[in-house]
Amino acid sequence: MTRLHRLVSCTALFAGVTSAACAQNLERRVAGASGDAVQFHFAARDGVCGNGKSFVRAEDSNWYGTFSNGYGGDVCSAGPVRVVVVRAGREIVRIEAYAGPLVNDPAGGTDLGAVSAREAASYLMGLATTLDGRPAREAMFPAMLADSSVITPELAKLAKDQTRARDVRRSAISWLARRRGEAGGVGAATVERTLDQLVRDRNESETVRQSALSTIASLDRGEGIPAMITFASDADTWLAKQAFSTLARSGDPRARAFTRTAVKRADLPEESREAAIRGLGDDYAGAADYKLLRDLYPTLDSDRTREAVMSTLANAGGSDNAQWLLAIAKSPTEPAQRRRRAIALLGKYDDPRVKDALKALIDR
Repeated sequence: MTRLHRLVSCTALFAGVTSAACAQNLERRVAGASGDAVQFHFAARDGVCGNGKSFVRAEDSNWYGTFSNGYGGDVCSAGPVRVVVVRAGREIVRIEAYAGPLVNDPAGGTDLGAVSAREAASYLMGLATTLDGRPAREAMFPAMLADSSVITPELAKLAKDQTRARDVRRSAISWLARRRGEAGGVGAATVERTLDQLVRDRNESETVRQSALSTIASLDRGEGIPAMITFASDADTWLAKQAFSTLARSGDPRARAFTRTAVKRADLPEESREAAIRGLGDDYAGAADYKLLRDLYPTLDSDRTREAVMSTLANAGGSDNAQWLLAIAKSPTEPAQRRRRAIALLGKYDDPRVKDALKALIDR
């Protein structure tokens, strides 16, 4: 059978040839190839491009690979995905993926030529589910780039498989979220439900739970914010704290509004309240947030949360916050330790007026 006939037969699924059978065919061809490296290429999804040798842009506009001096003068060109399977004897030790123009790569070993995208994706996901460590993680990337591939069912299984290494599952979680809109896949609702289950499962490792939580928080267009707000009220203290920390760092208006309300709650666990305070004064903070923290300070009843307010406002800078810290440093009702802390924080200011006021305070 010629290479063209093999390609046609593995594309014509209507003729009774399944993608699994095609994957086995490709697996046999790779296994039967001589040398320590085997390469093949297949059609890429629309929007995938690269320079064929060092970088790839996926259709979701994420970039992967090595860049230098504006890609070294290379243009990101549409083209097939080329995969190089590197072996030590019969053991696969590395899987390399490229996209764009096909380049002459003698180090890529035996060239099997063109294969169908579905065949390649099925073979690569088979490697992801059977290999360990880096090769398993590397196999997922080119599978995701394959045209017309359906990989979310396998990714969902990998994400939930507690017998697999954490790093492999974390990669599966990440790719699962990115491909949640995959045509013919498990569907966005199932992906979100899978991530939610992983986050809530107390029998899971915290590493996997955190990975799923971070993935939900980073969903495009803030889709995960409502779920994060729900997590922040969960009875699971670990989950509530992690959700609070994530929401507090978010610039999403819903997350900011939630944090402004939550930070005033006296019944909030101390760790969660501290996270909300520090997050409220972070990168997305405005004058109203700083005022809220200054007004909140007298109502706080723990050294930990008061320290959080002081250090957050000191890091923010600004004349209003400096004057507030000066008032703390001068206050006869504040404990000596807290007054000394205010002076130490003011010492980081480079405003001459603050330095003069601080010098006068110390001299007095």
